[in-house]
Amino acid sequence: MSIGKKSIRVLPSYRQVKAARQLIDWTQEDLAAAAGVGRATVERFEKGGWAIQTATLVKITEALERRGIVFTNGDNPTVSLQPSRAIIPPT
Repeated sequence: MSIGKKSIRVLPSYRQVKAARQLIDWTQEDLAAAAGVGRATVERFEKGGWAIQTATLVKITEALERRGIVFTNGDNPTVSLQPSRAIIPPT
């Protein structure tokens, strides 16, 4: 009997979100609009020290990932832009 592996979503830190946004040359307003959240939510999260609901962070993460952003965690958390993985090209 084979047990399938579950895909584990990497949820980025506030630093990774800010870096990702800068990689695609987006403002906080751009990210908020793409994720369907308020600009103030993005601003507060990027400042750090502010708890964000998991569902909201998932929306932000998905908006960035659709533009080719890749987040990794572990011993060396990183963020990179891989245009070949973009579903929606960054504007």
